[in-house]
Amino acid sequence: MTSTTQDQATGHPLATFSLAGAEGFTTLHGTSVVAIDEDCGTLLMLGHPNDRHILATTSAQYRVIYGQRIRGSRALGDLLPHGVRRTWARAVPGGDYCPWHTELTAPGAEHALPITLVDVDWLEAEDIAVQEQCPACGKASRTSDIARSPGRTGYSRVHNCRFCGTRWPSADEYRVCLYKIRTRSGIDRASCFGCGCTDTWPCNTGCQMAGDDRPIAQPLCTTCHGQHTSDTWQALTTAGYAAADSDAQRDRWLYTSALRGTAAATAAAEWTERRALTRQRALAVRTQDGWR
Repeated sequence: MTSTTQDQATGHPLATFSLAGAEGFTTLHGTSVVAIDEDCGTLLMLGHPNDRHILATTSAQYRVIYGQRIRGSRALGDLLPHGVRRTWARAVPGGDYCPWHTELTAPGAEHALPITLVDVDWLEAEDIAVQEQCPACGKASRTSDIARSPGRTGYSRVHNCRFCGTRWPSADEYRVCLYKIRTRSGIDRASCFGCGCTDTWPCNTGCQMAGDDRPIAQPLCTTCHGQHTSDTWQALTTAGYAAADSDAQRDRWLYTSALRGTAAATAAAEWTERRALTRQRALAVRTQDGWR
């Protein structure tokens, strides 16, 4: 049963409202957290976790919810001393578009709850990609950015080695979804799945979308198609490229692996192994974070 009191200073009616299990929260490392503000630039955590727990929960928020990895930067170094505020607030029921909101208050105020506000607006993050070894220094990389690929005038998804700065095409990693069928991303269907260029915005002068006389189910531009010989395309097709049980991500992996000189059959086996490992890790994260 919900009781109602009034703020002694303002006379404002206050309804008892708990944020435990409220809409929007996710439990990560045992901490309930939700992104607030119009640009989701602040994380609201229930309770007053210690510094280490705040960093772990913030990292998990980016990894699990956004599919991103926080970069080491000056902004990350300033997070704990300048971006964390442990305070108290009361939760107030909202309307249709905002089911609840909080009002900062004193610790001893009626219905006060301990909360921690983490300013993440200035943190630098990057999308997670399938882990590969840098072709220059051999160090492992799971990061990816939209940048200019080697030999291209346009932008596409590439690995960016944080050790030596080398860039090479990457295969994006889907955030594994265990409760519904994975669907294709929202990329423009008229754009090249390899580099993202279109007839309007070509990656090279004279580049255009390839015709239908190619062994591929995904949209591809003439520049990407011309990166491989007919023998390589045949090997890719034999390895399941553009097959009924393949998808854009797997096709991109086989395509970019061939650019690095990896045999199509070897790349296909590596893909199967990596996807199985990713699923195992996703299940482990769900168990660790208490997902149901």
